[in-house]
Amino acid sequence: MSSKRVFILGAGFSKQAGMPLATELTPLLRRKFEEYDQKEALEWFAWLDERASWIKHADQNEVLSLNIEEIFDFAHFDALIWKMRQQMCPVGRNSGDTPYSTAEAIEAWLSYMEDDLVNVIWDQQQTGIEKTDGISRFATILRENDTVVTFNYDTLIEQSISQAKIPWRYGFKIEEGKGTPILKMHGSINWAIVPRHQVGSFGYPLLFRKEDQNVENAAPKPTGEIEYDYVLLRIPDDKLGNRIKNQILQRSDKQYGIGIAGLGRYKPLDRIPGSGQVWHNAGRALYQADEIYIVGFSLSAFDTMARLHFAGVMCERAKKNLATTIVLIDPNACKLKADFQSVFGADTPITIYQQKAEQVKWSEVLGNG
Repeated sequence: MSSKRVFILGAGFSKQAGMPLATELTPLLRRKFEEYDQKEALEWFAWLDERASWIKHADQNEVLSLNIEEIFDFAHFDALIWKMRQQMCPVGRNSGDTPYSTAEAIEAWLSYMEDDLVNVIWDQQQTGIEKTDGISRFATILRENDTVVTFNYDTLIEQSISQAKIPWRYGFKIEEGKGTPILKMHGSINWAIVPRHQVGSFGYPLLFRKEDQNVENAAPKPTGEIEYDYVLLRIPDDKLGNRIKNQILQRSDKQYGIGIAGLGRYKPLDRIPGSGQVWHNAGRALYQADEIYIVGFSLSAFDTMARLHFAGVMCERAKKNLATTIVLIDPNACKLKADFQSVFGADTPITIYQQKAEQVKWSEVLGNG
């Protein structure tokens, strides 16, 4: 049998098509506040930048470029500080301009940025469609026995695989047919989260629907359990643009959602029906893999959940002494190697290719695998 290969893709993989990295997302998502001159939000951003510069010992004349994950991380704790200040406030939370209302404003601004994230990804993806030669070359090397684990929200890899006439699937049990599993760890812009009783009104392919063995028929009323009350659908390519531009999830109607986990260290993946199956499948694929190729994924401090999940798999593998080939491909591969060894094993040999994803000669890399 051919070896089982797992390819782990991060933002650096889609960068070749113009998709923004975490640092580049920051100005794209903050621009709405500047366009509409939302002074309170801009003042808070300026104060956040000032504190972050102090923490990072940035030069006074240096323009600090926080990546979007850092902003959400800092903001999470800043909102918490304001909520604690409410304990010292002589009036209630809703009595005008209180510390708690400030915390709620910060959380609202973050939610606006997450709402706009879908549009930013879609716009950048549309402008990058003509720059996918590297992604297309990668698609041609895939085979059914492979698994692609990707942390990207865009659908460039799916489009390239389809153009290469290679069958693929998202790895959900309900999907028909076979093909290379594409496991979207943080969700995808072409996933829709809708109430289970409204599935028929969409007519989209069903990806995940939980069935409760203690309920004979679908509950007529919401149960309060997101994983049961909602289902996951795949938005067809020809409908995707309209759905995103109409902002199905966005501020106008929160009962629908685009199936992405959002930003920051604490991504609420449990709110995406089927995410548990995706992560389970990824763990199983890594456990069975003979070869693991990591492309443009930095395993940053904001990927704690992935670190923990992957480390758990490697702990189990170590008990059976299952050997594996690990290849790390990234412009900063030398610096990243130690982080990956902390997860995949201190004594695990990792082959390094210090180059961008689009520069990879796959015949050479796979030949050394």
